[in-house]
Order: sequence, then C-alpha cells, then structure tokens
Amino acid sequence: MAGKMLVPGSSRTSAAMNAARWAVPLLIAGGRWLSAHPEVWESVKEQAATLQRTTTSRPDGVLETVAILREQVDYLAGSADDAAETRRAQDWARRLDSCERAARLLKAPGATKKDRKALRVSTEALRSEIFAAYIEEMGEDAEAADSRP
Repeated sequence: MAGKMLVPGSSRTSAAMNAARWAVPLLIAGGRWLSAHPEVWESVKEQAATLQRTTTSRPDGVLETVAILREQVDYLAGSADDAAETRRAQDWARRLDSCERAARLLKAPGATKKDRKALRVSTEALRSEIFAAYIEEMGEDAEAADSRP
C-alpha cells in the first residue's frame, strides 16, 4: 500500500491532480443522469479514464487526446438536437484540427516551451468543454430513450 501513496510533486500526484481538475467537476455536474443511467456512467467512466491516461504536455499526448475528443465530437454531431448543437460540434472539430496541426509542428526540433504550453492550455480547455457536453448529451439521450414507449 505504501508504494501507491501520492507524493506531492510526483508524476502520479500530478496526473491525479490534473484529472481531478477537469473530470471531477464535470462528473458532479452530470450526476443526475449518471445516477439514473448506469450504462451512461460506464461509458463516461471509460472515456474519462482514457483521457486521463493521455498527457497534453507532449505533442504526442496532444495527438492522442485530439483523437479521443474527435470520437466525442462525432457522437455530439450525430446526436445534435438542433442547428446550434451542430454548429458547436463543427466548431470543436475545427479547433481540434488546429490543435492537431500545432502538435505536429511542435514535434519538430526547435519548438519552444512557450508554444508547447499554449497548445497544452488550448487542448485542456477543449477537453473540458467537449467532455462536459459529451456527458450532458449522453444523459439527455439516455433520458430520451427512457421516455420512448
């Protein structure tokens, strides 16, 4: 058990704090759907775990995160209820394209720490926005399915 303790400043602590910073508030916000629909909870939990395993501090991690977020945006676009949701998914897809292009450029020699940090911040903001919408849409879809005869 002692080997699994979170030590301040360790990479395990950093990963846990990073996940807590973006995932926990979103899961709490989606709690009303998650508690009523365990199938939604399992899917959301799997997506959160996958996102937590990727790190946005490296260009390769950004590319992995973008791939995961693309799946969520595809889901959001496919289950959009109106034009506003469709536009929002299209905007996220464009922003993910920009992050992907930037990550590919930052893999080249000469990339600055400042540029990598800017990409990390952008990607983390997108991750929070998209994951929150994904949780909400999964819950709405589950409730809609329950209300059908």
